[in-house]
Amino acid sequence: MLSRLCRILASALLSAFAIVFVAGQLLAQAPAQSPAPPRDPSEQAKATLDQIETALDRGLSSDELVDLKRKLDPIRDALAAALLEIEPRLAEARDRLNQLGPKPADNAPPEAAEARQMRESQTKAVADIDARVRSIKVLQVRADQLADRIVDKRRQLFTAELFQRSTPIVDPRFWSELSDALPWLGRSTGFLASDWWDHLTGVVGTGRLAVAAATALAAIAVLFVVYRTLRRRGLYRRPEDKPVSDLARVLADLRVTAERSLVLPILVGIAVAIVENFGLVLPRAEPLVPQAVMAAVLVISCTRGVMQGTFSPGAPAYRLVPMPTGQADAIFDAMRAAAWIVAGWILFLAFARVLFAPVAITALFTAVTALAMAVVIVVYLRRTTERALDDDDQTTAEAAEGSAAAEAPEPPIWGWTRPLLWLIVATIVIGIIAGYSALSAFIATRLVAAVVIAAATIIILRLLDAVFAEWSGANTHRGRVLAASIGIKPSRLQLTGTLIAGILKVTILVLSAFIVLGPWGFGGAAATLDDAFFGLRLPEIRTVALNIVGGALVLVGGFLALRAVQRWVRDKVLPLSGMDAGLQNSVATIFGYAGFALVLGITLRQLGLDLSNLAIVAGALSVGIGFGLQSITSNFVSGLILLAERPIRVGDSIVVKGEEGYVRKISVRSTEIETFERATVIVPNADMITGVVKNWTHSNTLSRIAVPVRVAFDSDPEVVRDELIAVACDNRFVMQQPPPRVFLMRFADTGLDFELRCVVSNVEYSLTVRSDLQLAILSRFREKGIMIAPPPQAAITRT
Repeated sequence: MLSRLCRILASALLSAFAIVFVAGQLLAQAPAQSPAPPRDPSEQAKATLDQIETALDRGLSSDELVDLKRKLDPIRDALAAALLEIEPRLAEARDRLNQLGPKPADNAPPEAAEARQMRESQTKAVADIDARVRSIKVLQVRADQLADRIVDKRRQLFTAELFQRSTPIVDPRFWSELSDALPWLGRSTGFLASDWWDHLTGVVGTGRLAVAAATALAAIAVLFVVYRTLRRRGLYRRPEDKPVSDLARVLADLRVTAERSLVLPILVGIAVAIVENFGLVLPRAEPLVPQAVMAAVLVISCTRGVMQGTFSPGAPAYRLVPMPTGQADAIFDAMRAAAWIVAGWILFLAFARVLFAPVAITALFTAVTALAMAVVIVVYLRRTTERALDDDDQTTAEAAEGSAAAEAPEPPIWGWTRPLLWLIVATIVIGIIAGYSALSAFIATRLVAAVVIAAATIIILRLLDAVFAEWSGANTHRGRVLAASIGIKPSRLQLTGTLIAGILKVTILVLSAFIVLGPWGFGGAAATLDDAFFGLRLPEIRTVALNIVGGALVLVGGFLALRAVQRWVRDKVLPLSGMDAGLQNSVATIFGYAGFALVLGITLRQLGLDLSNLAIVAGALSVGIGFGLQSITSNFVSGLILLAERPIRVGDSIVVKGEEGYVRKISVRSTEIETFERATVIVPNADMITGVVKNWTHSNTLSRIAVPVRVAFDSDPEVVRDELIAVACDNRFVMQQPPPRVFLMRFADTGLDFELRCVVSNVEYSLTVRSDLQLAILSRFREKGIMIAPPPQAAITRT
């Protein structure tokens, strides 16, 4: 009965929706019976570009510039689509014209009239289409130039606001201005409250206000009941036991992050939407105040959720970043306090614009916000320092007792963040004292945003690692099933999954870096400060201080990223490729050199250097290379040859210039060899190429061993041979194919000289196997009564 009623209601709703949809379509099509002739897209684009260019000549705010950018983007897309459509038509027209051949010369017989008319028609068609293509391209260039102008103006406005200097709070004039502004702020706040109350009681009315409140409470109550039901069923809770896998741990943290980040904003968003739809917001406060409320709630909720999911202060087993509990608690508490400070600043800025608050009030609250953030950072640094010392003592004690519950030590990167945070604190305080409160607040708030984005990035990266490890791992059940269903080896699936995961992780890291660094507006600062710093001037080369700083940042960041990617390739990708260790080292080294060249090129481009302008310097360097750097150049080229031809590889056992040992590292200048005495020998690469090198493991790791034995003349040669072969076959390191062999080498003065020859699988075992064989031979001969003949000198002495 109930299911039938539900089906009837669903059918009625679908029928009503269909009727309304069809009626809407008919009404929408009714006035379209006599459409106006379509306008040329290029003409419409030209008119819009004229309007935008005229508007840019006036002083516009940042929001107005954003509106212009939104108006310009569809024009650029339309021009690109028109060009994409018309260019094939131009190619087709040119092909048809080319089929007619070249125009006959003046002294040649005239061509037929039909051919001449066709040529003229096709030539005109090509000219018309080409003219339209050129017109569209000109409009595209103009649109791109306008987009660049809009971006430049936004950067200039951003820089001007950021570096605007106000009266410092340590200046007595600031407090004089503040004392004059406080009474005005009080009156303005009273007027705002009175106007809002009049709006609610007079315009909205009590009945509508009651309906709005009831609707909001009902919607929030329904969502709250649903949330409590899901929470009781354990949807948002972590299991009390330790996670069975990395995927289970990341998914549990992701559920906690979603709950903490989304539930409260959804409830507040519903309330704000109801308040706006019922007209409860004062017209001059809309939409600024509702947007500020939503932004503040999002800042608090997302910060709390992301930090809870990443650092898990109450659940160390689910912590995505290995660190002591004290460190995780300190980060979580500091970020939660910082989020409340940022949320309060957002709300104040919104109400300040509604109240038309004086500059002194805004400057005071901005300085207080920045100073509060500096205090939070200082408290965090002190807590982490104290807890780090306590955790070190506790970890040492637990390690001494052999406890398995010792926590993970603090990651090394946190040691690098402390000087950076102290530098940020000093910058904030100096900025406040100097009158740059806006810059100090900007640095503080962007620090909070950077930490939240970094924590969210960690969650996403851990999720990618866990998913690909579970579904493409060669040792997991799901990975083996997926590999069998696809028809490839599990090792190949793991290699493919590792590469895909690496590409996705790099993409996410780049996007996160753009999100963090994008709002900083370095381009605008560069445009403002470009004329303030001058350096060395050469033709087409201008070295400015800001470019040097940017180049240094690019160089350091590029090298750090290169080291991380090279380590990932060496430790994660290459071991799964099936290559031998030497080839893996060569690939990793060549990859590092290629990355170094790329980073160096990007750095030079950031500095504004054109390599074509350095020809004179390069010529001078070539002379120096030819004379003073000849050996270095030879070693460099020899290093490239070693990496390409691979006559020796990392791990090979070689003998060069009287030194024997294992190759540990091949660089562009030299090769490091570790001898059997654990000494490191540095050999120039030129000696490795031009000299004689004995490589025991060039083609394989097999090694032949020859053990000479001299027995007395009265010994049975057959018995001696059988015993020597038995000794070799009993050794587990001696290969049976090829089999061991025994040779009677010669008749010596004091006995018969035999030689046992066998092959071992690894040259590293040669010395050990030789010693074991000699000990076994001595023991066997004593058991069988075979006498080992003394050397000639000993025999002569006995006689």
